[in-house]
Amino acid sequence: MATLTFPEWLSEQQDRGDEVAAFAKEVAHLTDFPESGGKAIYDGYFETALPALRTVFERAWEEFAAHPEPSAS
Repeated sequence: MATLTFPEWLSEQQDRGDEVAAFAKEVAHLTDFPESGGKAIYDGYFETALPALRTVFERAWEEFAAHPEPSAS
């Protein structure tokens, strides 16, 4: 199993029933959302977003970054 990108990870969060799920659903409709990249790419993308959206992005990114890598076996 390959490592998930941030958008792939977000797509798996859509049914959680919390603010990250709502964020994931919103991002799924964005046609210009970067398909991959590090935090700096997404920081730039959300640079002009409303503070509340940036807060949820930060929470989602922290959870994504803490997500364990899949095992090689």
